Amino acid sequence: MSWHDNPIYIVGNFLFDSPFRTLWPLVAAPAMAALFSDRAARLLPQQGAAWPAAAALAAAPGLLGAAVICQAMNLDHVITWRGVFYLRIAPFVAALLAAYAIGRALRRQAEINRLFAAAAPAGPRLAEAARRLGLRVRELPTREKDCFVAGLVRPTVFVSRGALDRLGDAELEAALCHERAHVQGGDTLFLMALSLLRDLAPWGRGAALEAFVAAREARADRLASAAAGPLNLAGALVALARPGPASAVAALPMARRDTLRWRMQALLQTEVDAPAGARGLVVAAAVAANLALVAWPAAQAQLFMMFCEGR
Repeated sequence: MSWHDNPIYIVGNFLFDSPFRTLWPLVAAPAMAALFSDRAARLLPQQGAAWPAAAALAAAPGLLGAAVICQAMNLDHVITWRGVFYLRIAPFVAALLAAYAIGRALRRQAEINRLFAAAAPAGPRLAEAARRLGLRVRELPTREKDCFVAGLVRPTVFVSRGALDRLGDAELEAALCHERAHVQGGDTLFLMALSLLRDLAPWGRGAALEAFVAAREARADRLASAAAGPLNLAGALVALARPGPASAVAALPMARRDTLRWRMQALLQTEVDAPAGARGLVVAAAVAANLALVAWPAAQAQLFMMFCEGR
């Protein structure tokens, strides 16, 4: 029996040298990674200490998506099936995914650019509070209740006039301390990178990215509470989370009505615990499974050589 008649070769050829070889990592593998991430992210506590696990879960599907997109489009080095799928469909799908992610990133940046163009220099009250905290600030000439940080190279805090009217001096300082924690933590850069990876593998609900944002909000709340007092921060959260439309472009808003309850409860806690017991094991297993999937494109080339090359 020749090597090509061997059942191992037949199975290996189907997995690693057929249309399935590209279809599996390009579509199914990132979707599976997103499913693992979404399920595990629901078990993460809404605490600052959970952000590394949330970031790993949020990044894995996109990292896998980026790897397989590069593999599908690199026609000079990918051993193809000599069929329409490899030479036409797979690169086309990969190009669409890459264009979608880049387009979304450019749209987000355009929105931030419009924010800077629409904002005005801070008034005396806001400017003095920002000077004490070492922040760059801009004032939005709107009556909405907006307070958020945006920008990558020069992160800037945007505060609307409607928010200034609702915040006392102590509450304003607490809100700015919260945004300072985002600036010092590089949260806008983290969020930009994870959002780009999310768009490279746009499957599932994106619960892991939501968990990352919640963890960074909890961290910023803890630091702001220590600097300005929990009552002042709680007052700022309540003032800015009252019914009213939220900004559509606020990357890291100060307060959202759907997160107000757990954030107020977190202000009363004095200890930060990591996920324990079965929840921690599930999260660790999901991270490990996603790491294995991310390694798949590189391992696939070795598996092809092992099972599919003639001997």
